[in-house]
Order: sequence, then structure tokens, then C-alpha cells
Amino acid sequence: MAGIGFELKRLFSKEGFLLKLRANLYASVVVSGPMLLGAILLLGVKYISGLAGASRHEQDLLIVVITYSILFPLLLTSTISYVLSRYIADMLFEGENRRILPSLYGSLSLLLIVGAPGWAVFLYLSKLPIEYSLLSFALFCESLVVWMQINYVTAIKNYKSILIGFASGVLAGLLIGYLFVRLNFDVVGSLLVGACIGYGIMLIVYTIVLHKYFPMGSGSSLKFVEWIDKYPALAFVGFFTTLGLFIHLMLMWASPWGVQVHGLFYHAPPHDIPAILAFLTILVTTVNFVTSVEVNFYPRYRLYFSLLNEGGTLGDIRKVYLEMLTVLKHELFYLAQRQMFVTVIAIVVIAGIIDNIGLGFTTMMIGLFRVLCVGYALFAIGNSVMLILLYFADNKGAVFSAFVFCIINTLGTYYTLSLPENYYGFGLAAAGFGMSVVALLRLSFYTKRLEYFVLCKQPIFVAKKMGLLTRLVHKFDSAN
Repeated sequence: MAGIGFELKRLFSKEGFLLKLRANLYASVVVSGPMLLGAILLLGVKYISGLAGASRHEQDLLIVVITYSILFPLLLTSTISYVLSRYIADMLFEGENRRILPSLYGSLSLLLIVGAPGWAVFLYLSKLPIEYSLLSFALFCESLVVWMQINYVTAIKNYKSILIGFASGVLAGLLIGYLFVRLNFDVVGSLLVGACIGYGIMLIVYTIVLHKYFPMGSGSSLKFVEWIDKYPALAFVGFFTTLGLFIHLMLMWASPWGVQVHGLFYHAPPHDIPAILAFLTILVTTVNFVTSVEVNFYPRYRLYFSLLNEGGTLGDIRKVYLEMLTVLKHELFYLAQRQMFVTVIAIVVIAGIIDNIGLGFTTMMIGLFRVLCVGYALFAIGNSVMLILLYFADNKGAVFSAFVFCIINTLGTYYTLSLPENYYGFGLAAAGFGMSVVALLRLSFYTKRLEYFVLCKQPIFVAKKMGLLTRLVHKFDSAN
């Protein structure tokens, strides 16, 4: 994420409200664009299908097919997203930019080999019409590529192109879907085509920008696999965080609120709709982490480790250490403050607006929305602290924080299903609170003993380990 930080540092250094707004907009697009695109597409296709006179079943089928086709690629890519982030950071630090693009295509190849057949089996068992299955399969593959490209786009500084790509993807996808509907083509198929085009445009824009920034590259496309052996905890960080973020949705699909739409496609509208709206309230923290925490914290973080590595005096090291922690505490406090402010606004104002304008929300859904807003807010704060743990290479602390979130959300949501409906959503709130507490305690413990972990706990002699995945990569490379 430091690649974003450097560029935004320049953008935020300029005075003026419009320039500040521009920097925030760019950061929002880069960090939150895919999520926003997914939400806008869902709302757009829901609205267009309603205008076209689609039946309730057709509208539900359209929403669940798009949701599943976007969600499951995200779960799959989460298994190596943090490993790839570390690999990219290491390659940039070493000046090995030529190794970055090959790793993108190597990781995509591996995930498509695993994910595409699995999704094809899922679609076959769901007995979708063949045309819907083909479109869902295409959207699944496109989404997987886009989620993977997100790990690389953080180093890109051409924000204008990315902004244009997102905007054109959303507009073109919805417009083409609408035109097909107006031409009396099948509503579900038309809007699925539009969704595929929207993600396809995003994929193309990312590809063009990445190839402009990075060289075509050389070396093994599977070199990044060695980083899984080096940092296995990072794979679990991504998996537990992403699974924990969506497990309550999946459990609700199997709850009394769950409805079978078609085959293996389920949904729970009284829960899913409030969850989507509540999730959008944490985008302020996602963006703020990049535009404020990283921009202000990273320079002191980098200076501290530069002094350690390049022979700084003990007095200078201690001074910068204290400055770094002071800035970090202030930024995390402001981040939490801003998120809770937005959460309060959502609970008090937005929930009231939704209740008054008649969007079909029941009293139960309004209450659930408020609970989920709190849960997502606590997760956003805990997740930000966890990312700081990764900055300090405390991978064990990060994976434990992610595991706590995942396990509490799973068990808590499962338990609340046996309780009255008023308790739905409290599993996520408990999980977010647990993650925040564990991550903050670990960060406090780790930073107080930072010199010990950085200097004293390192091995005197570094022995290069050849894990199973590393050996397989070497065999594959030697065979080619």
C-alpha cells in the first residue's frame, strides 16, 4: 500500500478543497472501486429488471448469480492475496520490477486452474439454464482476474485512467444491459451480459495500466510460490479475514430467513440487503487508512528502519521510534473516531431515512441494519490495526487477529440463529469487537518490545529452507 501512499502524499500536499477532494476520490476508486462497482451493479440491475417487468424470481436469480460469481472469486484469491502483496513489496524494494507481471499471470493461472473447474461443477449441480451458466462462468473468471489485479494496482500512479475505467465499466455494463432489455431480449441474460461487460472493462483498464507501468518481465512466473513457504501465516491472514467477513451471510442463507432461488443458489433478502448497505459505511475507514494513516505513518516507519539498518545513533533511533508510535496512535484514534462518527450517522440518520421513504424495509430489517453497522465498523477498526501488525512483520499476531474474527463470527452467528430474530447480526458485532481488542493488545505488546523483535529475535545464521512448494516450483522450472 506504500505505493499509493507516496503518490497521495504529493496529492494531499497541495492546498485547496477541490485538490483534497480529488485525492480522496482517487484513493476511494483505487481502494474501494471493485466493491462499489459490485454494489452499484447489483442496485442497477435490480432497478432495471424491475422496470422491465421481470418476475420476483427472475430478479432474485439475477442478484444471486451476480453475487455468487463475484463473492467466491474473492474468497479464492484471498488465500494468496497477502502473500502476493508481500512478494510485490519485496520485488519493488529490491528493484526487481521485471518479476512482478510474471507473478500476476502465474498466480492467475493457478487460481483459474483450481477455481474455474470448481465453479463449473457448482453451476452444473445448480442446473442453471446453459446461457446463464456460461455468463456466470465468464463473470466468475473476470472477477477472479480483477480481484487478483487489485494486489498489483496499488503500485500504479495513473489514477485518472483507473477512475475512467471504473466509471466506464459501470455505465457501459448497465447501459448495454438496459439496451438488450429494451430490445426484448431475456431480462436475466441481458443484465448478466451487462455485468460481464462491466467487469470486463475494468479488467482491460487494469491490464493496460499495469503493462504501462511494469516491464513485460522475465524469470519464473511461479517464483512467488516460494513466498508461501517463507510466510505461510500470510495465506491464513487473507483467508480468515475474507471468510470471516462473509461467513455470516452464508450462514444466514441456511437460516429460517434463507430462500432457495435455484439449485445451490440461496439468499436471505431481509439480511442481505441491510448487510450491503451497512458494509458501505466502512468505506470511509478503508479510504482513510490509505489517505491518512499510511501517508502520515509510513515516512516515520521508513525512517526508523533506515536508521536501524544504516547505523543511526541510539538517540536518533529512540527519538524516531517515539515519534513513529505517537503518529501511529493519533492516526488510529482518528481513524476509529471517523468511523464511529459515520456509524452513528448511519444508525440515527440513514436508518431513519430508509424507514421513512418506504424501500420495503421492515422494522426488523432496520434494527438489523443498525447492528450490522456497528459490527462492520468494529471490523474495519480491527482490520486496520491488523494491517499495521503486518507492517511490523508480526504475521503471527495478524493471523491470530483474523482467526479470532472468523471463529467468533462463525460461532456467534450460528448461535444467534437459535435465538429470536432480534439477535441476528450480533455475531458479527461480537467478532468485530473481539478482533479489535486482540489486534490492539497485540500491537501494544509488540511495539513496546519492537527492538527485541526486530534485533534480538532474529536468527544469527539464516538457513534457507526449501519447502514443498519451493521444491515443486524448482522442478517445474528445470523441466521447462
